[in-house]
Amino acid sequence: MKKIILFVCVLFISTLSIHAQKKKDLLEEIDKLRKELKTTEAELNDSRKKEKATLTQVKTMEAQVKDLKETNASLLTNMSSFTELSNQKAKNLETSLKSLQEKDKQIKTINDAIGKTDSTKLATLTVLKNALGSDANIAVQNGAVLITLANTLLFGEDDNNCVIEDKAKGVLGKIANALNAKPDLKIIVEGNSNAIKFKDKSISDNWDLSTKQAASVVRALQNDFKVDPKRMDVLGKSEYGSQSIETATRIIIDPKFDEFYGLVKENMKNGSKK
Repeated sequence: MKKIILFVCVLFISTLSIHAQKKKDLLEEIDKLRKELKTTEAELNDSRKKEKATLTQVKTMEAQVKDLKETNASLLTNMSSFTELSNQKAKNLETSLKSLQEKDKQIKTINDAIGKTDSTKLATLTVLKNALGSDANIAVQNGAVLITLANTLLFGEDDNNCVIEDKAKGVLGKIANALNAKPDLKIIVEGNSNAIKFKDKSISDNWDLSTKQAASVVRALQNDFKVDPKRMDVLGKSEYGSQSIETATRIIIDPKFDEFYGLVKENMKNGSKK
């Protein structure tokens, strides 16, 4: 009986000891799990913080990417505009260059025509000076060759006279020879009279007298020296057109400007075809 009790006691003590050991092991396991749980919670919190920071960085980067895309699109638009503007400027420069080249051609054409006209004037001036010598005053004025003849040479001392004096026929003949050698030149005979009294009642005033005297010179050139009348015009200036104290008649020799402009126009037309 004692053995049984002892066995039971031993068994009970053993059971208690085992139970105590298991309890201790269990408590240690629980403590370990708690520590692991805390560690895991800490790691989870840290991961959450990192995730939050990462999300913030992602949003920031997305915003930056958006800004970069907008900037890039703006740059592309500006580049396209700049390219278009550059192309337009290049076209404008090319157009301006062509316009300048065309104007250079036109200026050259006009200069050539003017040079040809000036050469004609110079040749006419030279011929007249050689032909007339000191018989008349010859000059170039306002682009025309100008021959000034005193009215006393043409009409004598009577300032009312409209008839050409015989002594003037020699000078007019020399002028006519030079004019007939240049049939492309236009001739204007300009009268400048300054009579004070008019003996002939058919003459109204110096306008009338100047015109009649200029017409007499034109008739002499036409009838006596065969100058084409289609080339000549008559102009009366009276005392208001006098160039000096003494009255004078002027023979103005000028190119036919319609032909001059026709020449310029034709040269420009031919130049544009080249």
